[in-house]
Amino acid sequence: MNNFLKAITATFALLFSLHVTAQKKQVAKFQHTIAQAVKKAYPASVRMWGFDVQLNQRTSGQFSGVVVSADGYILTAAHTIFPGKNYKVFFPDGRECIAMALGKIENKETPGIPDVGMMKITDKGSYPFAEMGYSASLLKNEPCISISYPETLNQSLPTLRLGHVAEVKNEYGFIRSTCKMEPGDSGGPLFDYHGRVIGLHSAIDVDENMNFEIPVDLYRQYWTALNSERLYTAFPEKTDRVEIDPLFLQLQKESRMNALHPDFDAPEIKNSCFTITSTIKGQKQHINACLLNVKTLNNGKKQFLLSKNTMVGEEVQCDINGTKVPVKFVEKDQENDLVLLALEQDIIGGIDLNIVDTDTIDIDMGKFLYSISPTGEVMHSVLGSTQFNLPKINSQPYLGAMVVYHSSPVQFSLIKEGSPAEKAGIKVGDELISINGKSIKNAGEFAPEILKYWADDQVMFEWVNASGKMNKTLKLGARGQSLSNHPADKFEGGKSERRDGFNAIFVHDAAIKANACGSPVFDWDGHFYGINIARFSRTTTVVVPKKTIVDFVSKYVR
Repeated sequence: MNNFLKAITATFALLFSLHVTAQKKQVAKFQHTIAQAVKKAYPASVRMWGFDVQLNQRTSGQFSGVVVSADGYILTAAHTIFPGKNYKVFFPDGRECIAMALGKIENKETPGIPDVGMMKITDKGSYPFAEMGYSASLLKNEPCISISYPETLNQSLPTLRLGHVAEVKNEYGFIRSTCKMEPGDSGGPLFDYHGRVIGLHSAIDVDENMNFEIPVDLYRQYWTALNSERLYTAFPEKTDRVEIDPLFLQLQKESRMNALHPDFDAPEIKNSCFTITSTIKGQKQHINACLLNVKTLNNGKKQFLLSKNTMVGEEVQCDINGTKVPVKFVEKDQENDLVLLALEQDIIGGIDLNIVDTDTIDIDMGKFLYSISPTGEVMHSVLGSTQFNLPKINSQPYLGAMVVYHSSPVQFSLIKEGSPAEKAGIKVGDELISINGKSIKNAGEFAPEILKYWADDQVMFEWVNASGKMNKTLKLGARGQSLSNHPADKFEGGKSERRDGFNAIFVHDAAIKANACGSPVFDWDGHFYGINIARFSRTTTVVVPKKTIVDFVSKYVR
């Protein structure tokens, strides 16, 4: 009987192993398919804004588009352009040129619909371009890819998002996709998994899966009419024939294959993420943390929790199987918003981290990733960028003071009511001497010095007023959230308060809530890629990569 049970157990183990191997092959094949599509589509995905060629200056906000011919025809959204106006075009390879807006269709009876617009590069040359697909051959749940330029990120390179076709054609004639978009993405391309343009970004609703795309067949149907510099307030009478997609039968066949819908069961990494609670300004705060098993220089092991520094306050506790366990502060990395914490007991599981490990992870756009929550919930995503720096904009500290332009000695010109500067007693006309002992000799040195600090930093100011020399240590404030009524600012969970001021980060399209940052990020082979450090916007979650974490931890663990 025992031999029989052993045989059964061995058989199940073998079958499970074969299943896992087959599953990994499916995921790897799908990842390769997407990578090949991105390789074809990426070079033609362009960033644009209005441009006065006489004055050589920008005249509008940025938007996106895609070049679809070697001689420079560009498809975009009608609401981004004005026929006959000039626009500057930026390619991912650094190339720049000028394009003119041609025709656009905005029906008078249905504002914002169909939102079809076309442009043409006026500079002579041969340009990277993407193949046009056929929206008529789209199938529900078909994978799709977005490559465009969110305005708030303000990067010269686009970001990638992966999703599927949720509706082939909704009541307004748009494709609905789950590829998230936001302002700046308008006019950007939606590609199929063959790297062909199937739609252009038009609009969104509050729900993150409500992203509306202009069907590419409308551009095919009205191609001749759109070549005129004209606003059409109804569909043009002149139409062109739209051929049948040569890949139609192939797409039908592929839609029934597992290769496009692999089983995304993630590798099991036990106890990699926990919830920690603390008190910040009298309020209870919850945030996630990664459990790290750090291999020391003498081959020992120490366990730590790694989390988001600005979301961890006092009286820190970790929730372990429903029990609150005290946690000790070890060190923080303010620049990367990381905090290292020590537990009073070891926990089975966690993420192995070798501080002398020189292996690097590949930050490859299109790589499949997943994040894991304290409950074990897995969230799929795609790596959406190369590594880049995210300047300190929203996270700039607030002093509430301005200085006279070009003044030397530096003279205060404006003090805002209720600001840290006013509370410290600084007044208009006072002359600044130093900040934290650093002499400020001219107005040009003032802002760069302030930008070295963060909200809640204690900074010593020295200045001169009518009474003589003054000095006082004051606490810098935070600028707070700047939200609009746009649907892009209404997504569930909202933006992280500290979401920029990072170096060498990457982004992905996981919808991580602001209070669920601190969770780990892995690839589908189980390799640790980093920590979700901030929900930047509707489309974007920021990850501090493994190398930065190793550099931080290695300073305090030997």
